[in-house]
Order: sequence, then structure tokens, then C-alpha cells
Amino acid sequence: MKRLGGLAIALLCSASALADGYRNCQQDWQLPHAPPSRIVALNQHAADMLLALGAGPALVGVAYLDDNGAAHKQGRYFGVPVIAPRYPASEVLYGQRPDLVVGGFATAFGNGITSRTGLAGNGVGSYLLESACAGRSLDYFGHIRTDLQTLGNLLHKPQRARDLIEALDADLASAQALAKPAKPLSVFYLDSEVNGLDSEGRQGFVSALLAAAGARNLLAGINQYRVTVSSETLLMSDPDVILLADAVWSPASRKRQLLTRDPVLSRLRAVRENRMIDIPFTHLVPNVGSGKVVLDLARQLKAL
Repeated sequence: MKRLGGLAIALLCSASALADGYRNCQQDWQLPHAPPSRIVALNQHAADMLLALGAGPALVGVAYLDDNGAAHKQGRYFGVPVIAPRYPASEVLYGQRPDLVVGGFATAFGNGITSRTGLAGNGVGSYLLESACAGRSLDYFGHIRTDLQTLGNLLHKPQRARDLIEALDADLASAQALAKPAKPLSVFYLDSEVNGLDSEGRQGFVSALLAAAGARNLLAGINQYRVTVSSETLLMSDPDVILLADAVWSPASRKRQLLTRDPVLSRLRAVRENRMIDIPFTHLVPNVGSGKVVLDLARQLKAL
């Protein structure tokens, strides 16, 4: 019996060690302990995924909220303290005593002690959403499923992760059923107007988002992630619809102002006919709610 008991304990310890290990961005990583009890999310969409997975009180801080100005002012995001308007300084980040730091963009992790290896060296686990990993594929919805599954396992919420994946797939199927069999509408995505008309090409998530909603990214033929176009080039292409990112740092209202007042851009058919759709910035990056975003877009595009 003693021998059997020892074997059982050994197996439990082995299972625990496996639960603490995980694969992310094609590398193997380790958590100091699982489930993590003090998590910091360095981007809004990373926080949204953790909240959806039921991280609860384990989520002790969020940073860099892209499209929720009210949370900036209140200092809390769904009850979680906002620790920095952008990425936190190293002393602020370590001051939260995190055991897991989750980023939505590669820029979330800095150099030195705030890099992923620097955090690991100080006993802090890290996770970067798969869509932001170097060398990622363009299977963005697949990346969301992987994130949910991996983070769900780390939080010891595997069933919740499965439920969210099923909801994602159901919304994508509903959107596909709505898509018109006719020629898809061409859509120009305006990410920012601060330094020119910034958009995304084939490698950006917006191409996948629009395709799932039954439309076509106007710049999908350009095999790049970020693309900046001139007013004259956009006028020649004359898209059916314009999608406007609504962010704290570049509100959709300001983009509408530019489009309606600019002597060239105001001649666009989508501007003249007010075929413009405002959408929160975090809806334009791969996240837990992307299925709902696609379905909502499909409905709006169908109405047009």
C-alpha cells in the first residue's frame, strides 16, 4: 500500500509539473505555480480574454486600454485596477507581484527585466497572444482557439475555454450563412489618420475578419501587415464601405471629420453615401469576442 501511495503522489506531482508547463510562440515556458494567482494583462484585448475565461480576482492589473476612455478616467476596467495608460514601467509592473503577465501585442514586452526571458528569470510567467507571435500563420481564428485552450488550462478553466471556442465557431457559422452569394463588398479599413491613411494588407487580421463576414479587404492584394495609402490612390479604388477604428488615440469621429471635409476623400462614394461603419479598435484585433464581431459585421454589411 505504501508503495502504491508513493506512486500516486509521484503521478500527481508529475501531472502538476505538466500543468505548469505550456507552449507559446513555438517555445516551451513554465509557470512558477498553477493556477496563477496574480495576473497582469498588458493590453485590453488580453484582459478581455482573461475575464471571459473567469480569471476573476486573480487579474490584479490591466494596462494600455485602447478604446475605453471611461475606464482610464475611473482607474478600473471591469473592477480591475488600471496600472498604466500605456505599458507600465518595470517598477510598476513588478510592484504588482505578478506570477503571470499576458500581452496582446509583441510590443507589450520590453527589453531587459520586462522581456519575456527577463520575467522568467525573475520567476514570472508570461504569455503572448498567438496572433502577435513572430512567424505566425494567418489562421487568426485558429490562434484565438489556441489562446483560449492554453490560457484556459493555465487558469484551470478548460471547460470554460471549450465553451468559448464553441461560441466562437457558432458565430462564425452564423456569419457565413448570412454572407451574400454575390460579389463581396470591398471595404477600406482606416486604422489611423494621424500619419497618413494607415490600414492593413493581406497579413492583417482585418482581411480575415472581413472575409469571414462575407466582404473583401480592399488592400488584401498587398502582402503586408501595415499599409499606408494616399488619398488619390484610395479615390481611384473607391471602396464600397469604409471601416473606421474607434480608439482613444484615434477616435472614429475624428476620422469621419477628415473624410467628410477633405477635398479628395469627400468624393469617395462610401463617404458621400455615408457607408461608413465605426468599430471599437479592440474588435479589430483577434480576441475572445471576434466571432460576435464577425457576425455583427456580416449583419451590417448585409443591410448595406
